[in-house]
Amino acid sequence: LPNHFANFTETTNLFHAYKDQHFSYITTLFVFAYIYKQTFAIPGSFVLNLIAGALFDVWIGFLLVCILTTIGSTLCYLFSGSFAREYVFYYLGHRITYLQQKVHNNSHCLVEFLLFARIFPISPSWLLNIVAPFLNIPIFIFVMTTFIGLAPYNYICVQAGCILSELHSWADIFSIFTLFKLSLLSLLPLIYVFYIKPRNQIILAEKEQIKEVLTI
Repeated sequence: LPNHFANFTETTNLFHAYKDQHFSYITTLFVFAYIYKQTFAIPGSFVLNLIAGALFDVWIGFLLVCILTTIGSTLCYLFSGSFAREYVFYYLGHRITYLQQKVHNNSHCLVEFLLFARIFPISPSWLLNIVAPFLNIPIFIFVMTTFIGLAPYNYICVQAGCILSELHSWADIFSIFTLFKLSLLSLLPLIYVFYIKPRNQIILAEKEQIKEVLTI
């Protein structure tokens, strides 16, 4: 790993040169590495997301990472449910009990709860991938909430990787344009807190009112 800025820029330039000459190979390698990591719950999403931003630019890297995250998480869900039930309950039984209670308490708004759990994790994302089959979470809801819920995190990491790849000196970090983009990234979580979450709460309240009317 680079230990100062000159090494970092040299490493980034080397990656770009290799990508230009061997695009298919490096893309295939990245895809398989990401899916393997995600499938077997290996840490490293942050680093791979940074690499995606540096190699593929923001929007291509962001879309690619979202797709790979969803594929890998779904494979983890399927493998865990099919082959690892005994081990999961043996090693993670207490956490499953806690999450089962959380899912049960939020069964009336499962999609919103899972989106919240992905955006502001109440447990590590890898843990949710492993135990989801035993929480009675339908796979289509799991896939949808994984793709959407992890999108903000993926975008922030990919954008950060893209910004880092464009820097040529430490002074570039303090340029107006770079600081502006970093400020926008820091505001992304607030969109959920001040807009999406209150909106979901209003929708849920309306649903509860409709249920009360229908039961009268």
